[in-house]
Amino acid sequence: MAQNGEKQIALPIDAHLAQIAESVRKHPILLLEASPGSGKTTRVPRALLDLGKKQVWVLEPRRLAAKWAALRVASEMGEDVGQTVGYQFRFERKEGARTRLKFLTEGLLLRKLSEDPLLSQVDCVILDEFHERHLTTDLA
Repeated sequence: MAQNGEKQIALPIDAHLAQIAESVRKHPILLLEASPGSGKTTRVPRALLDLGKKQVWVLEPRRLAAKWAALRVASEMGEDVGQTVGYQFRFERKEGARTRLKFLTEGLLLRKLSEDPLLSQVDCVILDEFHERHLTTDLA
């Protein structure tokens, strides 16, 4: 749901995106902690996608979180969800051939791993809301 003319609001994480991207470029694992509402869920995945990553997946513990995060990022990019940014969870999927940033639930990751244990098409997996511990999160 692209909003033409929508101005992107500056968030606290924005000042650190270059440093975060550089860290991910050098090291495969990054632990990021910031206060709620700072932009971790929406701005960091897009910054990693801008590194030239083929596929970036963001694991969310809840379906609604996955859907709304995808809608927000797509809107900030001036696109409809299903283009560059998509989402997928049980019984609902919105993505296309150009989708490179996907928000999905943790449970769906288990199914994806059983189909492709190396996640060969994915360059980066982000575990969002890691403090909400679940068995599937621990497995991821």
